[in-house]
Amino acid sequence: MIKPDAIDIVVPSFRLTEALLLNIIRLEKPAGFEVNTYIVADNPTAVIPEKLKELHLAGEIHLLVNEVNLGFSGTRNKGIRAGQAKWVLLLDDDIVPQPDLLKAYAAAIAQNDHALGFAGVTYFPEAINAATRALEINGSVHHFKLALYYPEITWAPTTNMMINREKLNPALFDTNLKAGGEDVDFFVRHWLQFNEKYQSVPGAAVTHPWHDNGAMQTRRMFRYGIAANQLAHKEPEKRYTYRDFTNTLETLLLLLFLFPAALFTGTLNIWLCLVVAVPLAEYLTNWFKAISIGKTGSPAVAFQLMWVKNCWEAGYLYDAIIGGRPGGFAKRIDMGFVKENPGSFRTNRWKIVKTLLLVILVVVAVCTVGNASF
Repeated sequence: MIKPDAIDIVVPSFRLTEALLLNIIRLEKPAGFEVNTYIVADNPTAVIPEKLKELHLAGEIHLLVNEVNLGFSGTRNKGIRAGQAKWVLLLDDDIVPQPDLLKAYAAAIAQNDHALGFAGVTYFPEAINAATRALEINGSVHHFKLALYYPEITWAPTTNMMINREKLNPALFDTNLKAGGEDVDFFVRHWLQFNEKYQSVPGAAVTHPWHDNGAMQTRRMFRYGIAANQLAHKEPEKRYTYRDFTNTLETLLLLLFLFPAALFTGTLNIWLCLVVAVPLAEYLTNWFKAISIGKTGSPAVAFQLMWVKNCWEAGYLYDAIIGGRPGGFAKRIDMGFVKENPGSFRTNRWKIVKTLLLVILVVVAVCTVGNASF
């Protein structure tokens, strides 16, 4: 039986960092609400901190330990199914919540206790280096703060989101999405099923640290790219996909296939000019982006912008080829989910800038090579 005036906090954790988890466990409790905290350890070999054991034995928390690693989806599903509260608050294990987080959500519930769910805000610290500055500029952390800008949203990362158990699809998180994207899929499916978006609660705030202390996120972005291509071939997300111009890596792949033709037709010089011009135009475009959006002319930030973008696109392309989803080539997914069946070959200022730069670079290179040959 679902408990109406109750909140289940579900926290999947591999690290089981005691200090961080205690911040969540000791959140201020809103009046009139029963609060249960479910810490689900997704690490069968983890050493359980003594304090967590004590709280579990005292009945202050529910500590569940997976016998095998289930991943984020399976672990969250286990925590959700263990509780009975009407409201399920999903938090990550490395966030630092504001002490009044639950009170902010309780106030939102009092305003609309039939809502599909609520979206809190996840802040990141100030950028500490070129890598983190690039993540700010390219919008990688934007979705974490959507509740600041819109009264209702279609999805946000599971770092700080609340869902109504009465409107939960029994399938919960898709355990087949192992590279990521399970949060996008989960919230988008529920939004479309109930034709209802998530209500923003700007006052429900947490802070998330920079991943790996601000290191380059090569593997993470590559994995997110894989996840995006998987979503692009899955219902209902594939309704929001469209064909587009090839990106830098896709263009270079096409050029690789065209190498024999260039060799035998005597156009190898033009081919070489393109091979050099395509990534150079990509870098210069990101440099202009750093200047325009980030107000910095740092070459390091420009490189990090290019690196993050292309790692994501490399993961997307990798899954299209190796994952057996070749339809993902030159196919994009609108992660804003604005409308179904969006128009193909969409342009924006950065695509226009890159195209113009590419044309200029190729013309200059071809002329230079031609004059040198002469």
